[in-house]
Amino acid sequence: MDFLDDLHLAELGPIAWLQSWPDAVRPVLELVSVLGTDTFFLLCLPLLYWCVDPALALRLGFTVLAAATTNAIGKLAAHQPRPYWIDPRIHAFSVEGAFGLPSGHAQIGTAALGRLAAAVARPWAWWTAGVIVVLVCLSRVYLGVHFISDVVAGVLLGLLVLVLVRRLERPATAWWRGQRLRVQLAASAVLSGAMIGGAMLANAPYAGWTVPPGWGAAGTIDPESLDTVVSLAGVLLGTLAGASIMYRLGWFDAGGPLGARAGRWAIGTVVAVLIWYAEREVLPEGPVGTYAGYAVLALWVQVGAPVLFIRLGLMSRSAKEPRGDRAGAGH
Repeated sequence: MDFLDDLHLAELGPIAWLQSWPDAVRPVLELVSVLGTDTFFLLCLPLLYWCVDPALALRLGFTVLAAATTNAIGKLAAHQPRPYWIDPRIHAFSVEGAFGLPSGHAQIGTAALGRLAAAVARPWAWWTAGVIVVLVCLSRVYLGVHFISDVVAGVLLGLLVLVLVRRLERPATAWWRGQRLRVQLAASAVLSGAMIGGAMLANAPYAGWTVPPGWGAAGTIDPESLDTVVSLAGVLLGTLAGASIMYRLGWFDAGGPLGARAGRWAIGTVVAVLIWYAEREVLPEGPVGTYAGYAVLALWVQVGAPVLFIRLGLMSRSAKEPRGDRAGAGH
């Protein structure tokens, strides 16, 4: 890793220069930075799924999960610091507890915004996605949480995820639809477990690793934690299983009057929050509780909420499933 160490030292100067910009820039870039988080997209997906286009929501969701998971595993495999961890000149405008390489915001933003641009299929959509990704990358460097090489690597990996998702989603969807429900549920569990297994393998070479003394500014971090991957694995299990069950029950129409759509979003969100707080009281702390909690939340989004909406008259069943580019991967 000597090359990376030398590269990081060379990048500290440009980062310090960016942080010398006027203070008025900071809140703008902090806001822009949010657009590259998996949390942002995962919070927006229920609205898209329940009220706009469930097929696009599924495809975007799987893209975000693929990007976020490979990023988390990549961080564990690289074990690289963040700028403010190694140089007191760099201000920590945002505090992070995971490793830095590759940038998750850059990777997830590139993959997710690229997937949306591909769905819109218009030049302006691609230009808009590109501009936002550039701003997200700039924000991460400015905030002192990433080296320039981190965000470059994140963008490249995000593009790779986007290309693979676009090429594999149709054959994967066709295969998935051809399986019995029990096979789909078993495959959901296997894929979910494989995510956690991949993270454990990435960590294995660093057994006994401790934070280097030169990383004093890192504070009391737990960069080798598997919490992020465990959470994502739970979401994947609930999403795949829920979409498969929903397909067997019959698809739904996400259209309808604005009032009905608003009602779905309000009820679905309130119930999700209640589930979240109930899980914190019932489920055990630790990886098992985290995994189960996120799986249940994803099941609520994918199948529980639509079934409730149909029974409440806020949503109608659809006579046909989505087709074309927007055909749902889990349908």
